[in-house]
Amino acid sequence: MKLPKLITTTQESRRVYPTKLVINNRKLDQLIIDPHYESKHGSYLTDEIIYNFALELNRKKVIIEDRKEPYEYFSY
Repeated sequence: MKLPKLITTTQESRRVYPTKLVINNRKLDQLIIDPHYESKHGSYLTDEIIYNFALELNRKKVIIEDRKEPYEYFSY
């Protein structure tokens, strides 16, 4: 799926995109992508790829690897 229009960029340069996902029985209306991946993986990874990975998690249960309020992190 094509990346939707960016909602905003936070002060930390995180990019916020609209979405409609249910992950771990939680409804999410935004996907926040942290730009930290760009330094090591930017040659082959993009926001669009990450967004599409997130779509694959819809209606699934995943293990949360880390929590740093207000964010939860998991790999796929």
